Parts: sequence; C-alpha cells; structure tokens
Amino acid sequence: MLELLTTDGFAAWFSGLAAEPAEDVAATLEVIVQLGTRAEAPGSSEWLLWYEHPSVSQRPLLDLSERLAPEIVKFSHEWGHFNGYVRRVVKHLESTQFVARLSRLSPADAAAVTEAVRRIRRLATIRLLSLSDLQTRGRLSPLRSPSPSTAAALARIVDVSAVRECYFAALAAAGIEVVDVPRHTAALREITLRSTPPGLRLLYGIDEPKGRGLVVLGEWLDRSFYGDSVRRAEALGAQFLEGRPVATQAVGVR
Repeated sequence: MLELLTTDGFAAWFSGLAAEPAEDVAATLEVIVQLGTRAEAPGSSEWLLWYEHPSVSQRPLLDLSERLAPEIVKFSHEWGHFNGYVRRVVKHLESTQFVARLSRLSPADAAAVTEAVRRIRRLATIRLLSLSDLQTRGRLSPLRSPSPSTAAALARIVDVSAVRECYFAALAAAGIEVVDVPRHTAALREITLRSTPPGLRLLYGIDEPKGRGLVVLGEWLDRSFYGDSVRRAEALGAQFLEGRPVATQAVGVR
C-alpha cells in the first residue's frame, strides 16, 4: 500500500474547501493510492500456488528457491502482483464511496463504469485460463526454464496495461481525468476533477522505490491555473524525490 503524504500547503488549501468539492478531493486521494504503484506488497500469497505443483509440493520449502527455475520464481511473484492489482482496482470501483459517486452520473457514464469493471474481471479470468492452458499442454514446468514462446506468453499474462486502461476509463466516466506518466519518473502526475465547476486538479509525485506519494498541489481550474503555483509544485516534487525535507502531513485513506 502506498504511503500517501501531502504538503502543508495542500492541507491548508483542502481545509478551506466547501463540503462537496472536499468530498471529491478526499475520494481522489484513494485513486492516487491505487495508481501509485503496480506492485503488491512483498509476500503476496498468490505466488505460493506454484508450490502445489506435484513435482515440488512434497519438497522442503527451504529448498524450493534452489530447485525452481529462476524465470518461474520471477513469474510467480509477478502473477501475485497482477492479481493483487486487479483486486485493489475492483475493490476501489465497487467501494461504497465510489458507488455513491455513480448515483450522480448520467446513465451512460454509470454504465461505462459498470462495463469497465466487467472487462477487468473478464481480463483476469482470461489470464487465469491462459496460464491453466500452458500448464495443461505441458509447456510450463516449475523446475525448467520456459521456452522463448512460453516466456512471451507468461509476460502477456502478467501485463497490467489492459487492466490499467479499463481502470482509467472507469475513472474518466466518473469525472476523474488522469494524466499518467512512465514509472520511475520525476514528473508530477495530474488528476482533474470535472464534477465541481470550473473543475479541480491535483498534482502529485511518486517515490516508487520507497512506496511513497506526495500530493503537492490542489487548485481550481480557473484563470489563475498553470501559473507560479505549478512551478512551485514542481520544485517541491523534485525536493521530495531527492529525499530533501518537505513539510508534509500523512493522509489516512481507507
């Protein structure tokens, strides 16, 4: 789980918001937690399912790391990461707070969110069936390095891009527009909320190696935006990523 912080400046801005936009911003902090990292916490349980394979299930657990092919160990962890990401995304889109937001949407937008959740669940099922097919056809052994074609198939199975695209589509239908950037970049991310005219936007940075995020700036999208506030936000974001002290407050996200 991402440790989410805010600058003192953001906290002061947030405390001055009226009830409705404050509720939207608070809900969006949960979105930032979901988007912040693709990796599940260490020790994700799904990868242990590999040890049910009959050729290794009776071997001492301490010996498994030496006996399993390194590519299989790597895939096992990535499979756990994929399942963890799917779980978190679906849990967020079906959370009480997000479902309550749907009641304020048009029927078409609410249907788009429902369809995105359906597609995410279907993607997860297809990936599981693909993995099962590889095992059934004998193309996968926990003790043998996979062939190039099987390795490519395994990489497709754990790729979260399609799930992430569906998640973004659901957020957009709910009035939350996300500007995504490559991982491990110093650039600030942007989330725009259109539900409260003239709209709000949040700028935040992610220190992915440390599992931390910093919400740097919140502002109304009126004639004053994209001014000096953005340049100050970029400087604070860089300061945070470089490990230099920034006055912050922890965010409690359910």
